[in-house]
Amino acid sequence: MSGLTPPDHVAMDFTNKPEFLFVMYGLLCIGAIPAIINYNLHSTPLVHCITAADAKTFVFDSEIAINVAGIKDILAIKGIRSICLIDSDGIAPVEDLSWAQSVTASSIEAESSSERPPDALRSGPKLVDTEMLMYTSGTTGLPKPAIISFNKMGFAPILFARWAHLTPRDRFFSCMPLYHATALILGACLIVHVRGTYIIGTKFKTNTFWNEVRESKATVIQYVGEMCRYLLSTPPSDQDKNHLVRLALGNGMRPDVWNRFRNRFGVDTIAELYAATGQPPILDH
Repeated sequence: MSGLTPPDHVAMDFTNKPEFLFVMYGLLCIGAIPAIINYNLHSTPLVHCITAADAKTFVFDSEIAINVAGIKDILAIKGIRSICLIDSDGIAPVEDLSWAQSVTASSIEAESSSERPPDALRSGPKLVDTEMLMYTSGTTGLPKPAIISFNKMGFAPILFARWAHLTPRDRFFSCMPLYHATALILGACLIVHVRGTYIIGTKFKTNTFWNEVRESKATVIQYVGEMCRYLLSTPPSDQDKNHLVRLALGNGMRPDVWNRFRNRFGVDTIAELYAATGQPPILDH
C-alpha cells in the first residue's frame, strides 16, 4: 500500500477469505479508511461505490477480477489506482491483468517489514469519526456508503461478546458475506476482540453447511434471515446433532423456525439481534 497518505479512502472488493481481513486491518493500521464493497457488483454500481467513497485506490482479489475488468477504462480515466491481490492458487478468471498492479502474498511478504507502523499514522481521529464505509444493499437505487465510526466498530463487539458470553475458547463459524456488518462487525471483529478463532465459510450452502461446521469444530454459528429455515428444509439425518455448536447468533429467525431449529439440531442457545432496528437483543436458552 505504498503511496497512501492517511486518511485516504481505499475501496476494497474481496470475496470471503482471510485476505479480506488482512487488507482491512492493514489499511486501518496505516490510518487509511476502507470502503467495503459487495463483491457481486459490477458495471455502473461498482463504479458508483468506488467513486462515492472518493477512493483513489481500489484493491480487489483476483477471484472477482472479471467484474473489475469491465470498468478498468473508467478507473484509468478517473485516475484510480487498481491493485489486484492474486489468490494463492495463482488463477484469475481474466487472462490479462496488465491494467492493474498485481501482487501476491509472497511478494507482499518480501517487501513488508515486521515493524509496527508508527502511532502517528493513526493519530487525530476521535471516536465519532469515520473508521470505514459500508454500503447499503442497493434495493432502493444505487448502494449508499454508510459511515461506521470508531465508536460503533469498537463498542459493538465488546457489547455483544459480553452478552453472548463468548470466550477465547470459542470457534466462530460464519459463511455470511464479510462486506456485510453482521459478518464483519458482529462476527470477525467480535471474535477478534475475545481472542477466539474465526472460521470463514466461502458461501452458504444448505448441503455443505453442517459438514463445514463439524470439520471446523465450531462452537458458535452465525445466521441471517432465512438461513435456518433453509437448513430445516433439508432431509433429517442422524448427523443433525453431531457437532459442537452451543450458540447460534444472528438476526431474522422467524418465530415458527426458532424452536424447530433448536430441537432438530440440538443448539442450546439462540442469540437474536435487533441492532438494525434499535430493539434490544434476545438471548434464549
